[in-house]
Amino acid sequence: VIHVDLDTPTAAQHLGHVLTDEERRLLLCDATCEVWLQRHGQPIGAARSTRTINRRLRRALEHRDQSCVVPGCGATRGLHAHHLQHWEDGGPTELWNLALVCPFHHRAHHRGDITLTGPADRLLITDATGKPMTNRALARPPTTPPPAVKPCPGPSGERADWWWYTPYQPKPPPAAA
Repeated sequence: VIHVDLDTPTAAQHLGHVLTDEERRLLLCDATCEVWLQRHGQPIGAARSTRTINRRLRRALEHRDQSCVVPGCGATRGLHAHHLQHWEDGGPTELWNLALVCPFHHRAHHRGDITLTGPADRLLITDATGKPMTNRALARPPTTPPPAVKPCPGPSGERADWWWYTPYQPKPPPAAA
C-alpha cells in the first residue's frame, strides 16, 4: 500500500518510510500495489490498483525481447517488465511501451545511471553521459608486440621449458654393458 500526498510530491509505504523518487518509480513500474491518495493528511480515495503485466502480454514481451534489452547484457532469467514511459507519468501498459530488463539494469535506470527512451521498436539506451550504449567489447587488440621476457629458471637453475605440460614419458631402461 502506497500513500501519495497530493499537496506535496511525496509517497510513503503504509506504516513505513517515505519513498525516494527512485524507489517510487521502481515500485510503480511493475509492482502490484494499492495507491491511496490523500490531501492534508486525510485519505480522499484510492487510485488504480495495478500496473502489472498480464500473462499474455508478458509472453508477447518475452517472445519479442528474449533477454535484457541493454546492449551487451545477455540475462534471460528474472527479467523485469519496464514501462518506457513510466506508468505514473501516464505511460500505458501496452507492448510498445514495455521492455525487458534485468534487475541490475532496471535499478541502474531508476538511479539515473542509464536511460531507456522511445517506443520499444526504436529503443535508445544511453549511459549517464548521454552516449548511446553498444554491445561492442571494450577490449581492443594489442597495438604493440609483447615484451621480450627471459625464460624463468626452475628451482635448481634449469630452464623451464614447460616440461610439466608434456605427457609423462618414462626413461628407457639402461643399456646392457
